[in-house]
Amino acid sequence: MTTRVIVTGTGIPIPAPGRAGAGIFVGHDEAAIQIDCGRATTLRLVEAGLDLSQLTALLLTHHHNDHVVGLADLLLTRWIQFRSIHDAPPLPVHFPRGPLCDYVDQVLDVYARDIQIRRESTGRTSEPHPESLVFDVPGDEPLLVLRAGALEIESFLVDHGVAKPAVGYRITSPDGVIVVSGDTRVCASVESAARGADVLVHEVFHTAMLEQLGREPEWVMGMKGYHAEAGELGEMASRAEVGHLVLTHMLPSPNGADQKQAYADAVRAGGFCGPLTVADDLDRSEERRVGKECRSRWSPDH
Repeated sequence: MTTRVIVTGTGIPIPAPGRAGAGIFVGHDEAAIQIDCGRATTLRLVEAGLDLSQLTALLLTHHHNDHVVGLADLLLTRWIQFRSIHDAPPLPVHFPRGPLCDYVDQVLDVYARDIQIRRESTGRTSEPHPESLVFDVPGDEPLLVLRAGALEIESFLVDHGVAKPAVGYRITSPDGVIVVSGDTRVCASVESAARGADVLVHEVFHTAMLEQLGREPEWVMGMKGYHAEAGELGEMASRAEVGHLVLTHMLPSPNGADQKQAYADAVRAGGFCGPLTVADDLDRSEERRVGKECRSRWSPDH
């Protein structure tokens, strides 16, 4: 059995054709973990051939809308799909204690009448609520969030400016280690979590491309306070000896091969020489352990 990684969304708050909101899926055997739930996550999971009813848990990195706006859609769609088979067990939703508490607690309130009608239509009014809240409290050290089958998932604090708390996730599987940064500037906690990782999925912004779009240099430099500049990310990934670097949540969203190559060139200029993927939605890999080596097959590579 291999470990699957699927990029369910590479987009940012500003819509771009073909790029759903932020999200990463990691699966191994019967464990199926979704990290973040931006716009159109539900559709991307289905397009990837995944069964929503088989999701083990949903993990959120922070409270920004582009990472959670698809939450109600996923919870309700999974519930409706699963309950046609048998009563749906709630989906655990893990997130750092903070602003997300109220959001997740209230996200289905506006659908209360709809949920009640669906319960009444089946005569099963005792069906459970379509979600289950799990508050995880991050600290200075990585926090074990859950064990799902052979997967072990830890959260760690990242630096996303005033958006606090914000976390990334480190997933250890029998085939290797996958680290998902969430939104963050280049910082020591990500570097520590990513050290020796087989795959690092990291957000990024491109200085020159933003300036070409008319953003003032001061505004672009201010981005370094809460997002990862491509060259600095390349330096960090090189120091951490990351096996394969995957770029997502790219600002601005690349349009076409030339702009994707510009991201790759900027990361390379920072010193990262390993395998690199500038991700599109539904790019995926299979991580497979061969002896002591993790072999990663990403489609496509750059």
